[in-house]
Amino acid sequence: MNTYSKEEARSALIRYQNLDGNEDLVGLDGVRTIMERIGTIQYDPLNVVGHNPDLVLQARVREYKPEYLNQLLYKEHSLVDGTDKEMCIYNTMDFGRFARVREAYSKSALATLAYRGQLGALEILEEVKAFVSEHGITGTKDITIGDVRESRWGHKKLSSAALDYLYNAGELCVANKRGTQKYFDLTNRVIPSQYDEADSMTLDEFLDWYVARRIRCVGFLWDKNGGAWQGQFLSEKKLRRDVLNRLLEQNKIYSFQIEGLNNEFYACRDFQSVFDGRIRKNYARFLAPLDNIMWDRTMLQSIFDFSYRWEVYTPVIKRKYGYYVIPVLYHNRFVARFEPEPVGTAHCFRIKNWWWEPGITPDELMKMAILDEMKCFSGYLGVECVEPDQDVLVQK
Repeated sequence: MNTYSKEEARSALIRYQNLDGNEDLVGLDGVRTIMERIGTIQYDPLNVVGHNPDLVLQARVREYKPEYLNQLLYKEHSLVDGTDKEMCIYNTMDFGRFARVREAYSKSALATLAYRGQLGALEILEEVKAFVSEHGITGTKDITIGDVRESRWGHKKLSSAALDYLYNAGELCVANKRGTQKYFDLTNRVIPSQYDEADSMTLDEFLDWYVARRIRCVGFLWDKNGGAWQGQFLSEKKLRRDVLNRLLEQNKIYSFQIEGLNNEFYACRDFQSVFDGRIRKNYARFLAPLDNIMWDRTMLQSIFDFSYRWEVYTPVIKRKYGYYVIPVLYHNRFVARFEPEPVGTAHCFRIKNWWWEPGITPDELMKMAILDEMKCFSGYLGVECVEPDQDVLVQK
């Protein structure tokens, strides 16, 4: 079993994710290329300096614009909204293979309907489907069937609960999105027919595919419960352990160790090639709080010596940093983090607070790379960049 230094492991992971920009991925084709590799990006409705998928893609694809994602999702339908680890965006070609995942989530949706006292939604499913079939793309505001009630939790309209259930079950797909509002259509009118049918894989074949796929989403993983293994099937430790062993026996994945860590790490065979590369560019990247390499924060801390907690749901008095804090990657280290002003309020990219990591003394090359990234980031946002006072980049 090979053993790599932490620096080698960090560099390989960054190279695999193209965070170093070694591959010149540009525009729409660049998005297609990176999505073919990593498979899934997590969706989150918060928008401070863009939604999470946009933040993930702008860090990997030069000249990225949010309209590219909209085109691939709702015009070309080569990407689709769906549930993977959580709410995610993934390649439409995988839609049929996700049938078992949708089945598991629809069972969870049943339990939610029962808890909320809305099982009546099941009685109007055919009526709701008929409405969508006749009227086309439908949002929750477009349809009212069944009870309407005031409630703090869940849907106020029974028809909205039915739409959500049909979406979880795969009978409806998100055909458009305005802000965070989903608009649904019949799946066979959204998903190309070659991807719409459930795959004929056995359960073991599906699990082999799903575990290997999740490893590819990050680059490599260890076998410890955490954010990277969230979701149906994969969070079950014994099942996951059995699948990893089977994949090792079949030579579909391999294991390695990292100096100073006792855990084994697992990667797909094609990952080995990235250990041969070196990070050559003087670059900095601003990463999404839910970026793929941030999924398992315990693993992140073990390898990068970077402790990160997303504090959006933490009471203000208990926050160490801020509401929505962006990690800053420089070469293969996390060197800082910052809290941006909401772009919708400021109409420009402005930094509210900046914190250097302990032990980091920025030199001129690092500061130049960070300032260049600020300009690129504001270009992705389509707004003016308000550079911070120089004092910000020298404070400890």
